[in-house]
Amino acid sequence: MLNHLYADVIEEDSPAKAGGKKKGGSMQTISATHREQLNKLMTNLKQTHPHFVRCIIPNEIKTGGVLDSHLVLHQLHCNGVLEGIRICRKGFPNRLIYAEFKQRYSILAPNAIPKGFVDAKKATENILKEIQLSEELYRLGITKVFFKAGVLGQLEDMRDQALSKIIATLQAQIRGYFMKKEYKRMLDQRLALAVLQRNLRKYIGNRNWPWWKLYTKVKPLLSVARQEEEMKKLEDEYKALKEALAKEEKLRKDTEENNAKLIKGIRIDLIRR
Repeated sequence: MLNHLYADVIEEDSPAKAGGKKKGGSMQTISATHREQLNKLMTNLKQTHPHFVRCIIPNEIKTGGVLDSHLVLHQLHCNGVLEGIRICRKGFPNRLIYAEFKQRYSILAPNAIPKGFVDAKKATENILKEIQLSEELYRLGITKVFFKAGVLGQLEDMRDQALSKIIATLQAQIRGYFMKKEYKRMLDQRLALAVLQRNLRKYIGNRNWPWWKLYTKVKPLLSVARQEEEMKKLEDEYKALKEALAKEEKLRKDTEENNAKLIKGIRIDLIRR
C-alpha cells in the first residue's frame, strides 16, 4: 500500500539512482519537498495582495501542467469563490492608501490641493469632489479609500487622458518653438535674397553708366588721399609724443640733480655734527 501511495516519489527518485550513487545530503524527503513548495507559495502570496485564498485541484491525475476546466469551475462553484466575488463586487473591493492615491491621482485635480503640507486624507477628499465622482462609488476610511468595482479603471482612464493632454501641450509648445525659429530663419533668408536682388539690379543698371565708370576710377585715388591724411595725422601724433617725452626726460634730470644736491647737503651737515 505504501508503494502505491508514494509511487510518484519513487519515479522521481529512480533516475538519480540509475545515474549512480549520490550523497545523502542531496536526497529530499517528502516533508522537505512539501516545505519547499509551501515556502514558494508563501513567497508568492507575500508578493501579491490577496483578499482571500482558496485551494483548487487542477486535475485528478496528479500531473503538472494539466488543467481540467470543468473540475476547476465545479470547485469554484462549490467552495463559494464565485459567490464571494459577486458579493465583493457589490461592496467596495478596491482600496488604496491615502498617500498612494494622492501621489497617483493628484494630476486629475491639481488646483484642488493647496500649496504646502496637506493631509493625504483631506487631499483625497478634495480630489474626489473636484472630479465630481459620485459618493455612492467610494467610501473614505481611516487610512484607506474604498471604491466600487470598476471605479479604479475609470480613474486610470481619466489619468491617462490628463497625461496625454499634458504631453500633447508640451509637444505643441516644443513644435511651436522650433517652427518660430524656422520661420525667423526663412524671413532672414528672404530679406537677404531681396537685398542681393536689389544690389544686382542696381549693378546691372549702373555698370555702363559713364558716371559710375568715373567713380570706379576715382575711388582708388580717394583712398590714396585718405592714406596720406592718415599718415600726416600719425606724424603729428608722433611729433607731439616726442616733444612730451623730451619734456619728461628734462624734468627727470632736473629732479635727479636736485635730489643729489639735497643728499650731499645732508651728508655735510652730518659730518659737521
